[in-house]
Amino acid sequence: MCPSLQLLLAQWKASCSSEGDQLLYSWTLNGDSLMNGNSSIDLDEGTDGNITCSVKNHVSHGQTTINVKPCT
Repeated sequence: MCPSLQLLLAQWKASCSSEGDQLLYSWTLNGDSLMNGNSSIDLDEGTDGNITCSVKNHVSHGQTTINVKPCT
C-alpha cells in the first residue's frame, strides 16, 4: 500500500488516497496527531511543518509525508 498525498493550497486542504478495502486514515503534523478517519483534512493558512498521512487496513499499511510552509 503506497498512499499518495495531495496538497490543495487554494483551499488549504490535504487529501490522501490509496487503494484497498476498509481503509483507516490518520494524520499528524510534526508528529502530533491531527485527526483520524477521513481521507482529507482542512488546514489553517499558517500550517507549517511535516504533514503525514497514514493508511492501513487488514492487509497492509503505508504512509507519506510532505513539508508545508505558510505563504509569505
